Amino acid sequence: MFRFLVTSFLMLVAVTPALAKPRDFYSVPCNDLWAAVTDTLDNPGNYAVMMMNDRLQRTSFFVIGDLVEYTDKVALVTRDGGCLMKADFVELGPDNPDFRQFRHRVERSLAKMQAEKPKPAAAEAGQLKESRSAPPQ
Repeated sequence: MFRFLVTSFLMLVAVTPALAKPRDFYSVPCNDLWAAVTDTLDNPGNYAVMMMNDRLQRTSFFVIGDLVEYTDKVALVTRDGGCLMKADFVELGPDNPDFRQFRHRVERSLAKMQAEKPKPAAAEAGQLKESRSAPPQ
């Protein structure tokens, strides 16, 4: 009985990451995330782009400064009203600094782009409210 419980627990621990929601899911349209990815890869001091397909939203690139040049890949997939970023970084292991840095740069670029977007609906609603509350002349 004890073996059965231990085996079941180990199987549950092994399967849990596969059932978890992907960590690289963004609740923005893929076009917005693609703009952030291309903005991030536009820095020649960090990345050398080999191939970029805007229609399929896929790219291959090198990380500048690595001792060994690996071809890293990113593809965007629309899913559940948002966008899933599938990244294939060749560096193995749980501590992958290239992928962490890339994801951090993409998130920073996405936040900057979203902050720059004008919010016309809120501004128009505020102006409409002000015009209604003004006394007639």
